[in-house]
Amino acid sequence: MGALLEDLRFACRGLRRASAFSAAALLTLTLSLAGTATMFALIRGVLLRPLPVADQDRLIVAWKELRSGGFSHHPFGGDAIKAMSGSNRLFERVAGVDANGAGRSVIAEHGGAGYVRAAVVTGSFFDVLGVHPVAGRLLREMDDVEGAELVLVISHGLWQRRYGGSPDVAGRRVVLDDRPFTIVGVAPPGLDYPVGVEGWRTTHSFETTGPFGDAARQEIDLVARLRRGVTVEQAADELARLTRQFESTSTARTTRGLTPVVKTFETAIVGDVQPALVALLTAVGLVLLIGTANAANLSLLRAEARRTELAVREALGAPRARMVWLVTVETLLIMLAAAAAGLALAWWGLRALLAILPDGLPRMDVVEVDARVIAFTLSVALVSALVVGLGPALLTLESDSTRHLRAGGQRTTRAGARLGRRALVVAQVALAVTVVAGAAVLTRTVLNLQSLDTGFPGDRLVFLELVLPEASYSESARHARFLDDLVSRLQAAPAIAGATPVNVPPFSADGGWDVPRFTAEGQDAKRAAANPSLNLESIHPNYFETLQVPIVRGRAFTEADRRGAVAVAIVSEDAAARTWPHEDPVGRRLKMGGPESTDQWRVVVGVAGETRYRELSRPRPTIYLPAYQFQMTAQMLVLRTAASIDLVASLAREQVHAVDPDVRVMRIATFHEIVARPLARPRFNATILAIFGIASLLLATTGIHAVMGAYVRYRELEIRIRVALGATAAHVRRLVIGEILRLAVAGTGLGLAISAASGRYLRGLVFDVAPFDATSTTAAVVLLLTAALLATYTPMRRAISLDPAGMLRAE
Repeated sequence: MGALLEDLRFACRGLRRASAFSAAALLTLTLSLAGTATMFALIRGVLLRPLPVADQDRLIVAWKELRSGGFSHHPFGGDAIKAMSGSNRLFERVAGVDANGAGRSVIAEHGGAGYVRAAVVTGSFFDVLGVHPVAGRLLREMDDVEGAELVLVISHGLWQRRYGGSPDVAGRRVVLDDRPFTIVGVAPPGLDYPVGVEGWRTTHSFETTGPFGDAARQEIDLVARLRRGVTVEQAADELARLTRQFESTSTARTTRGLTPVVKTFETAIVGDVQPALVALLTAVGLVLLIGTANAANLSLLRAEARRTELAVREALGAPRARMVWLVTVETLLIMLAAAAAGLALAWWGLRALLAILPDGLPRMDVVEVDARVIAFTLSVALVSALVVGLGPALLTLESDSTRHLRAGGQRTTRAGARLGRRALVVAQVALAVTVVAGAAVLTRTVLNLQSLDTGFPGDRLVFLELVLPEASYSESARHARFLDDLVSRLQAAPAIAGATPVNVPPFSADGGWDVPRFTAEGQDAKRAAANPSLNLESIHPNYFETLQVPIVRGRAFTEADRRGAVAVAIVSEDAAARTWPHEDPVGRRLKMGGPESTDQWRVVVGVAGETRYRELSRPRPTIYLPAYQFQMTAQMLVLRTAASIDLVASLAREQVHAVDPDVRVMRIATFHEIVARPLARPRFNATILAIFGIASLLLATTGIHAVMGAYVRYRELEIRIRVALGATAAHVRRLVIGEILRLAVAGTGLGLAISAASGRYLRGLVFDVAPFDATSTTAAVVLLLTAALLATYTPMRRAISLDPAGMLRAE
């Protein structure tokens, strides 16, 4: 132990003397390990940490799809789930969960109100999952029957944020969507299904007399626990059989001909974020490799600088194994210090990262720097220490101390060490090209999304979110009168150019309404099955004028399109082109469902331009129905105005209060705030990868600078002789630049090959750009070559300033 302490003291003294080397290596490795620890903590919390459920591999989530129409998510429905619960052979228990995910509800308590993301589930939901509460109890089947008390289970995150983890939260009374609920318990951390959920309520909590009523109870997916030994494929076959059986015997109105889709419970939670997290972890791994290579290069340079010292020690009798050990101790000290500093930086960085994460990332409440993250980081540090210390150790073992001392301790470098340094530079450049090219591709994705034409100019749109008391507005007639009065008042204001109610905000994705199947008049079953699935918008007459969506053929809706009048519809251009190719759709009729559907026929009175209202990434074929003939449930208004947001907010609140003081204005947002949500995740991915790209670029530049400095020192005598024989500064510059260009070109070529091979891993993260994009990779190459040339500036200046006369006098 005494000898070890003595070695540690000696290593510390050596590192203090070589302060520049110590600081550079420590900083490089600290940043690399901090990034690695941060991303591993994120990956562990989201992907690797077990879910707080019993036997998660036996849990599945299922819905239905219509492949021919491009419709990927249709709920099973409460009636179908109830019918399947007693007639299946492969499921232990089944439950239902909100197919639209966790929707925003207004929670009021102690005079204040805010939003909470609540999901509708059946009473057996938590029993099927095998979940145990942190406080109180969870939902039970007896909570989901007519006449039962309205109860709410809150998430662990909401419990901590809103109630400070109070153990007496169970029994607290709150008002949710204007109805009294009792909080009965707290779910365990990490149970993030549906993603982003903050509270679970029963299907019974929807009043059948409300504007959604029984329809909302059918908007649920199936959750099931498989019997032991049952595979996901067998479950899919069983669900297909049960679906056919239910459709053949049910008299309820349902969409037939859809195929069950079965996912594991884990995939349903983390499936869409897994590619992004894996890509980011790969990027930070490449940065770690670059940092390790940089530290290895610095260690090689330090080992070469210490050759005289080590040769003297060997001449005085020190065994080589002892010297190798001393070199290794120095490397371990730097690596352990870097690991400690990296973990501290990761703890702070993770908190900052969680604060800027976009919505929709699951299980963020269990992401932390825990013991496994610390163990992983230390393991990576030890492996990196072996890599960093291997070169100096080999150099020490292979060095000829006698020959070195006879040469007067002149700076000479072994060919193996020179080759190793060059190989490390090539590797750093190759990895940096890969990371920077990936960052450039994701940056282009964000720019492409930002430049999309949504089909309606959004620069003057303001969105007004309202909360209407459910008890007062359960009748659609009163709901309609309120909206008509409010729109009339707003449009009369000079600052408002247009106003219209909308049922769902833009870019609502799965939160919107769908028509999986429809039939045009004259189509048989085969032709109708080829129709696209449609996005459905229930709109008011001034919708197209307010949003400035063009009517390219026919007419818009009018006040005359009400109940009792001829049922009408407007379709988008893409829907019309696919349904009636090369024909005029105006005057044609269609109905929702297949040819056997009993839905009423609707006359197409107009064709609207394509929009990206439902999804930013792609236009959706859309059918527009008059709200007066379909559904009057809007609690959001769109205003077109050139006035300031403060003036619009004041005016809107004033007019809402004038129509009904009990209606609350919960949020006023511009279009740019709304569009920020679908852009949040691509921006986050691009930003993080760009940070890694900058880090890799700086590390590679540092490595190139160190190696080129050693190159100039190694060839100092040759350069002096060349200058003495008449070589100009231009000749010396070509000598230095030629060396770095050879290394940079080799590294760039290798990096392009790696980028091409790994491009497929970015396929799910890009939009309107190839994963291996020529423009992005060219930009990365130019950036790396420019950085490489800048890194040679100081070594090149030193080479040009060498004085041959001083060398000749010394000789």
